[in-house]
Amino acid sequence: MGYKIKDPANKSPMVEQAQFLSSKERFLFFVEENRAFVWGGIFLGLAVIVAIVTLSWLNQNNQEHAWELEGKAQTVYLDRPLDDVKQGQENIQKASRMFKDILNQFPGTPSAGVSSFLLGNSLMEEKNYQGAIDVYTSWVKEYGQDHIFVGLVQQRLGFAYLLNENREAALKAFDAVLANPHALNKDQVVFELAKIAEADENIAEAVGQYKKVIQEFPLSPFASEAALRVKVLAPEEEAKDSPSSETTDLDAIEKSSPEAPQVQEKGEGK
Repeated sequence: MGYKIKDPANKSPMVEQAQFLSSKERFLFFVEENRAFVWGGIFLGLAVIVAIVTLSWLNQNNQEHAWELEGKAQTVYLDRPLDDVKQGQENIQKASRMFKDILNQFPGTPSAGVSSFLLGNSLMEEKNYQGAIDVYTSWVKEYGQDHIFVGLVQQRLGFAYLLNENREAALKAFDAVLANPHALNKDQVVFELAKIAEADENIAEAVGQYKKVIQEFPLSPFASEAALRVKVLAPEEEAKDSPSSETTDLDAIEKSSPEAPQVQEKGEGK
């Protein structure tokens, strides 16, 4: 059997030296052999870190600037003189332009969602109902994950549809609020549905919706007004449901019952 004799001359000196190096020395040897590649990776990592820090700083700066502009826009929107209608309209139009600037310059910032909602309100004040509908609809698509605030926006969307004479779309918007388990404005929506039914002279439905406000939302500020509307629209039902009416009916039954004990008058039987 023949043996193959290895020729040590075929092994490079660098390979022989690498076999006797420690892991640290091997790493330094690799760096030395691939100096350009290593330095390129280091510069690339530093560039990524600098880019992340810069983007974070710019994002924070944009948010602060957006909130500042929105505060100014809200001041213009709210600071309207009650005795000067023309100046009030000019303030609303100026605020609308400022809200649009925020949406164009700082999209995606937290203030953009608030500015979008306030822009819809401003357009409602300008009686630009279709414009308000477009803004509210866009808000629902972009920020619909906010389950609480979306109820308020959908309610405003319903009002805009009503004023734009689109009753069917308005009812769908109101129904969306009622279907949202997180909505906090269901009492007002039910009250508005009752008012719509009353305007349509559908008295039975209106009374039912008003009663729903009273029964399901007894602490609502709309409950007292709903009770007043029930008295006006269905006074006989209100009297029938009232506690005094129940007491009167009970007294009448007791007096007419033959088994009721009779009080003997004084002097009787003497």
